[in-house]
Amino acid sequence: MDDEALLERARRGDRDAFAAIVTRNQDDLYTMALRMLGTPHDAADVVQETFLRAYTHLPELRGKTVRAWLFRVAVNCARDVQRRSTRRPTAPLEDSAGNVIELPDPALGPEATALARQQAAAVRAALLELPVDFRLPVVLRDVNDLSYDEIAEALRIPVGTVKSRISRARHLLVQSLQRSGAVARTAEGGA
Repeated sequence: MDDEALLERARRGDRDAFAAIVTRNQDDLYTMALRMLGTPHDAADVVQETFLRAYTHLPELRGKTVRAWLFRVAVNCARDVQRRSTRRPTAPLEDSAGNVIELPDPALGPEATALARQQAAAVRAALLELPVDFRLPVVLRDVNDLSYDEIAEALRIPVGTVKSRISRARHLLVQSLQRSGAVARTAEGGA
């Protein structure tokens, strides 16, 4: 059953239908929130608040995709967390429960595994340095695999703006990774 059919059932009071929507979307929302905020605790709070708001506002969702709507709610919740928090240092994106840790390819040797982990950490750090207006679209596209239209709907910005922000974010990421030495510069010295 697709999300829209589940949504219709949830509006009529079917809690199992809403639970299915949660199950389908919670991991992607958590990943987006974690990439936005940098801490597992804040990301989990954002996901919980997103589904609480979604449940209380079910009747208001008309003619939109459930996925894009949930991401819009999650983005707003993440922005609320950022506004409430003072600038505090962020914890590593890997939590003790292993929610974000990617297991190394067993075919890789220890040196290649260590290099892959260093590169992944450099990318996460560079991502957290991006301004939110650039970080959000690139995370939604490259991490959560949303379409440009879904991102535009979730962020309430034109598709052209989504595309330009993603392009700019990718450029800024490459520059940051080059400065940190995580990736080599091209022969021309730029990206």
